[in-house]
Amino acid sequence: MVSERIETIRKKFHREWLLIAVDKIDKKKTIPLTGKLLFHSPYIDEVDKKSMKYRGEALLIFSEDRFPEGMAAAF
Repeated sequence: MVSERIETIRKKFHREWLLIAVDKIDKKKTIPLTGKLLFHSPYIDEVDKKSMKYRGEALLIFSEDRFPEGMAAAF
């Protein structure tokens, strides 16, 4: 597995959920910068199950800027 910029990984997938092992973070902005793709799927439940088994720092993110219809984010 090769480490890549998060945005580069996102651009490789169309409308899929991504689980990325984060290996570099912008500490001032607390933004993940680079990582390695662990798993991807169009179904968030599948990616969520995989994320529960991973013990390192990880990012679960949608590949597009807009969430699928019916989905929302809370911060």
